[in-house]
Amino acid sequence: MTLAADKAAKSWSMWGVRATVVVSEPEMLESAWNMVRGHLAAADVATNATREDSEIAALNRSAGTTTRVSVLLAEQVSRALLAAELTAGTLDPTSGGEGPNQWRSVTVRGHDVTLPAGLTLDVSATARSVTADRCAGAVAELLGCGVLVSLGGDVATAGPQPRSGWQIKVEDLPGDPSCQVSIPSGSGLATASTVSPLHPNPAEAPHWRTVSVVAGSALAAAAASRAAVRGGEETLAWLEEVGLPARLVDRDFRVTRLCGWP
Repeated sequence: MTLAADKAAKSWSMWGVRATVVVSEPEMLESAWNMVRGHLAAADVATNATREDSEIAALNRSAGTTTRVSVLLAEQVSRALLAAELTAGTLDPTSGGEGPNQWRSVTVRGHDVTLPAGLTLDVSATARSVTADRCAGAVAELLGCGVLVSLGGDVATAGPQPRSGWQIKVEDLPGDPSCQVSIPSGSGLATASTVSPLHPNPAEAPHWRTVSVVAGSALAAAAASRAAVRGGEETLAWLEEVGLPARLVDRDFRVTRLCGWP
């Protein structure tokens, strides 16, 4: 990401990915960075299912009852259920059920989450994007500056737009097809990738290497890109139907742009 003079940025490692915060008012950078780091730490305690002391681990242990959870976890669960709805169940945050659409049996009412017996929740597919949206919104509201938060490629923007806009380089691995895009404040961008050493044979590799999507939030962009990258050529029709700007790179490095990709 190349920064103009009207921006300042700071990056670090968190959740096994590169986290970056960019602000339109350089003097606000330290405060924004501290806010985002604090929220990431809180989100890890709430949503990391691999931690025995996490809130979501406790929720999974209490399946079959209604459990009072924090505002943060309630938001994460409700957004994960929304992503499941947006992707017709492709991003189902539940496991353990026997029938289809088990995620529809999970309910969130205020701080109360009801998880049916036999089901477990894992919000890892959406936690980064939800956290990016929340962090960007909080920084913009409390500090009054424009802000971009990127968590491993899930990007959220909020607040006053800087003079040079939010410029983002879209690329998976060095040497892959890349492009520079500009997105407005209040929008999100996400890239999903299938690049893996587990697919050494091109004939067995997934159809798409990467799918990048721009939407009204990081969550919507992440949900669409993660659902789309799992499909084949039918993905193009689905993205056009939902009307989201997208950029797709297939396994032969051919690039397809849809719906006014910026």
